[in-house]
Amino acid sequence: MSDAQETPQDPREMLALMERTRRATARRLNGRYVGLLVLWAVAWAIGFTALWLTDGVGGVALLPTAVGWIVFAAAMIIAMVWSAVVGIGASRDGIRGRSQLQGALYGCSWSITMFAAWLLIAGLQRNGLDNEMSLLVYPGVYVFLVGVQYLAGGALWREVPMYVLGAALIVVAVIATFVGAPVHFLVYATAAPIAMLTVAVLLYAGLLGSGEPRPTRSGAATDPRESL
Repeated sequence: MSDAQETPQDPREMLALMERTRRATARRLNGRYVGLLVLWAVAWAIGFTALWLTDGVGGVALLPTAVGWIVFAAAMIIAMVWSAVVGIGASRDGIRGRSQLQGALYGCSWSITMFAAWLLIAGLQRNGLDNEMSLLVYPGVYVFLVGVQYLAGGALWREVPMYVLGAALIVVAVIATFVGAPVHFLVYATAAPIAMLTVAVLLYAGLLGSGEPRPTRSGAATDPRESL
């Protein structure tokens, strides 16, 4: 009797219950994504502003070069650690990618791409790329590749916010590179965070569509953002 009372027998009630569960899961996932976007926007704003203010990098001479790089590294590390904590929490909620293999391959592609980019620029430096140009090339290549990865992820999982952010970051990387050093650090400190916050606000307000979690055969919800 207790099971019959707890489980809706009317198909319409069951569908309504499934819809409520789906919406609740979508809100929770979107909330996590919005929080991460705000976190990374703040990290980029602080980190790149610190580089812009250093005498040996940005040329503004308000911070020692070593201090600027320490602030930049600290901001990036904090954001990465917190992102990992959020991902671990999501996995404990039973949320996983549409396919474990698909998620694993996409996650590995980030490591492969970033490491290969470092080797590529190191090769350029070995063949004559000077330090001043390196300050322009390093962030440009990395931000551009981050944008490409977001584009790929957005297309792969039909995630509109991820795709839009990827396109925006590519535009920022191109503009910053055309502007040139050292002003490009200021572009990264302002334009990229504005793009992240804009996507976060639109997503939070429900004005930007997002891929919604779907049940797997095991009954767990799926979400591409939690598979990284």
